Amino acid sequence: MRPDPLRIHIVTDKFNTGGGIEHIYQISKGITNVNFGIFAENGNAKDKFKGLDNVKVYDKGFNPEYVLEKRPDIVHIHHLRPLLSFFKNPFVKYNIPIIFTAHGLHIHKYEFSKSLKKRLKYFLRFNLEKNVLKKIDRVIAVSKEDTIFLQEKYKLKNVTYLTNGIDFSKINISNKSKIDLREDMNLSMDHFLFVTVARFDFQKGYDVLIRAIYLLKDFIKNRKVKFIFVGKGDKFEEMKKLSGKLSVSEYIYFFGERKDVYNIIKCSDCFILPSRWEGLPIVLIETGFLKVPVIASNTYGNREIIRKKNGFLFENQNTEDLSENIKKVIEHKNYLNEYSENLFQEVKKNYSIENMISGIKQIYFSYKKY
Repeated sequence: MRPDPLRIHIVTDKFNTGGGIEHIYQISKGITNVNFGIFAENGNAKDKFKGLDNVKVYDKGFNPEYVLEKRPDIVHIHHLRPLLSFFKNPFVKYNIPIIFTAHGLHIHKYEFSKSLKKRLKYFLRFNLEKNVLKKIDRVIAVSKEDTIFLQEKYKLKNVTYLTNGIDFSKINISNKSKIDLREDMNLSMDHFLFVTVARFDFQKGYDVLIRAIYLLKDFIKNRKVKFIFVGKGDKFEEMKKLSGKLSVSEYIYFFGERKDVYNIIKCSDCFILPSRWEGLPIVLIETGFLKVPVIASNTYGNREIIRKKNGFLFENQNTEDLSENIKKVIEHKNYLNEYSENLFQEVKKNYSIENMISGIKQIYFSYKKY
């Protein structure tokens, strides 16, 4: 008699478009011999899972009783909010494995202020996360630095390193040339275009980039250089105001949210990611696959992908260093093809969806009871 398929409930906060839901989609799509329940609050990406016969979507949130009512074999949590919901009672114990994927450690945000209030918040969050994560059967870290942090700072023994991966065949880009793509988007043919794709919040460091552009004003005044910002978020309007205050609005296109992100990256000359911290940024993997050169902050996540001779790293939050790297890219274009080819080879080798799915399957089936 064949055993029943594993029943795994994947839990996140909301069905919203983004890297988190895409990651969950790739897992459930890639492991067809497992039955998945996806639990989250209602959002704009719920229909993403239509057509997957092994998936059932539950959009009424992540209450533990609700998730466990369907008797899963494993619960796999992907966001801190549902994780804390599962362990708000310090005495609770579950008789099934609980797995948590840490898509970056947001405790890092408290490292960027020396105020007493921020230090207190760091202390409280540190101890909360440390105690909760010790109760979990398996913690998956998507970067090596996060793995080390969890092992050395939180003293966890239950950490597995498994990097993110993407399905390169699903990166839909136009067959049009860079010139034709620019024409479609009313972008100048003869400008050197930098692009940034990220949500507008403190983590992503748009303020750092805008201040670097301000330092470059004299340098780019007589050069044809533009910066494209793609995304939305809480600080979108604030960043538009900052660019106006610093008189650099003429050099920036604020594109907002777009569905043609890959084409925008493809028709640009260089990608910039000025984040203060990351987990493992999917956008750098995608950009590497598109063979576009990268400038990124030397911080968690970024420096795992961008290394010597496959991109340019600038000192985190250092606007002068970022501006110098932008100058270097503009003035020394001969670097760019070599660096983008090296990055392409790096991401193809180490960040494929096949590697990620294989690792997840091994973890899931290590808990299989026959």
